[in-house]
Amino acid sequence: MSEIKIPGIPIQGISEPSAQQTQKNGSAQGTFADAIKQALNDATKIQEDAEKSVEGFAKGEINDIHTVVLAMQKADLSLQTMLQVRNKLMTAYEDIMKMQV
Repeated sequence: MSEIKIPGIPIQGISEPSAQQTQKNGSAQGTFADAIKQALNDATKIQEDAEKSVEGFAKGEINDIHTVVLAMQKADLSLQTMLQVRNKLMTAYEDIMKMQV
């Protein structure tokens, strides 16, 4: 995709990463999809850790209820955050689909 030029302002195409994105510490940054996948993986990991702490508490391996409650709250917060991101993405998608070309 070629660049669109507005007097004095180059605009990069969607498929072409900018020079800043490809040269950060000598490596290319991930895409938006990679960022979303990583966030989902992190939320899943937090959820699994919370489940393990609940199981450990039920088995008597963990005596401190505070760590269990803290793990559950972290899992809840990560889930709520991912739901809000999903809602914002769906709203943005619906807005884009309503645009006339």
